[in-house]
Order: sequence, then structure tokens, then C-alpha cells
Amino acid sequence: MTHRNDMFEKSILVSAHPDDEVLWFSSILDKVDEVMTCYLDIPSKPHCRAGRQRSLLNYPIRNISCLGLVESESYNGADWQNPAITKYGIEISNKLFSDKTYKSNYHKLKQHLQNKLKFFRNVFTHNPWGEYGNEEHVQIYRVIRELQGHMDFELWFSNACSNKSFKLMMEVFLRHDIEYVTFKTNSELAQTIKNLYVANNCWTWYHDWEWFQEESFMKVGVEETDKQRTFGKHYPLNIINMWIPQQAEASVSTGLRSRVQRMLKGMRRQWASWRRATAFEGKKG
Repeated sequence: MTHRNDMFEKSILVSAHPDDEVLWFSSILDKVDEVMTCYLDIPSKPHCRAGRQRSLLNYPIRNISCLGLVESESYNGADWQNPAITKYGIEISNKLFSDKTYKSNYHKLKQHLQNKLKFFRNVFTHNPWGEYGNEEHVQIYRVIRELQGHMDFELWFSNACSNKSFKLMMEVFLRHDIEYVTFKTNSELAQTIKNLYVANNCWTWYHDWEWFQEESFMKVGVEETDKQRTFGKHYPLNIINMWIPQQAEASVSTGLRSRVQRMLKGMRRQWASWRRATAFEGKKG
């Protein structure tokens, strides 16, 4: 059994996006030695970069930094009804999304974190199912889990879950024995940091979000076989109700995009024909 004081000896929190650290880890923000976020830029929301920079510069806790990576914008790219774990995190199966940047970020994260984490004994990060079901959260866990195999640190993850990520969460709980420690949420600090992100127009979560009263941090034990598996154990989870995108909606979006592309292609052909006809009439005159 781990003692609470031991959890924070040479400790670091690694979160994906600025605001994740306060959403899922508010109870330990002022306990860990260092806080590191990974992503700064969102290609479809260029204003977020400056807002995040201002927020981190004026952050109420001084031990925070950012790797400055570009988000892959892979959110909702996985099939969460049939999730498939891969080397890079989770399979991006929705054809509307490109997994090129997602895979590239895996290597960038590994390169940065393998140099950073060797100095720590306890690492806190996202859980294997990505809290509410976020592909980049899953990826960061997979990178750190892989690095743990080559380094000497304890790996702790958050207890947040949702109806969207529930299936992947159950796969973890059915295969491993889990140890956990619970802390009271630091609601005052959490609200202060939320207000900072909102003021800088880079808060990415629900605006009416209310924190759970407690947060638990877990670590997996050895993988259990069917004969070793024990039942009747209970684990604390902070469950969130999420909207889950349907495959049918993705198909409609794909069909709509195809129709728009065909329409634009036809318009370009008509424009080219008109230009050629105009040029010919000019020469003829």
C-alpha cells in the first residue's frame, strides 16, 4: 500500500491541454513538484495559443510549463463503441479524421518525456480510457506507460470516466488489480484557474462545470489471469454524462462532404469552360 506522502516525492503531473490539469487533478496541483502541459496550438482555433500563453504566464502556481506541441484534433476520431488500443494510443477509425498528426505526436511526446521523466519517482497523468473519451489523453497515457517500462517511477492516473469511455475503462479494470488514493478537490483553486482560462478565451470545457467533491488517483497492478481474477472489489469513479457521436452521423457528414466536393468540382469546370469561351470570342473579334 502506498503512503500519501510517498506519492508526491519527486512528482510531476503531465496533462494534455491547458485546463486538463485543473479539471482532473485540482486536488494535487499544489502537491506535486512540477506541472507540465503538452499542447499549445489548435489549428482550427488559432486564438487559443495566445490565450493559453497568457494563462500559463499568470498561473497561480509557478511550477507549470508547456511543451508547446500542436494538437492533432483527433477528438471523436475513434470508434468508442468498439475501441482499439494501438501503439500510438487509440485507433483513429473515422475517415473524416487524419491520424498522421496523431501518430507524429506520439513520437514527439516520447522524445520529450523520456528525457524529462527520468528525474521523477511519481508521475500523474490521464487514465488509459482518456477520462471522458479523449484520444489525445489516451495517447499521453500510452506514451508514459511505455516509458515506465524503461524507468523507475510510479504511474498514477485520474478516476474520471464517462458513458463514452466506459467500455475501454472496463477492459482495464477487468484485467488488472487497481490501487487508489483519494483526495478532496481543491474547488477554490480550481475556480480561480478556470476564471483565468475563461478570461483569456481558451477554456475548452463546459462553462457550467461543477467539480466533484473528491478525486481518486489509481495505479494498475500486475495483469491478472482468469484464475487469479477477483470479483466484488469496488473502485471510485467520477462519471460524466457525454454526448456520443454516432456512426450514422459520420456517414451523413461524409456524404455531404462528397456532394459539396462534386459541386465545387463542377463549378470549377464550368468556370474554366466560360474562360475558354470568352478568350475564343475575344480572339475572334
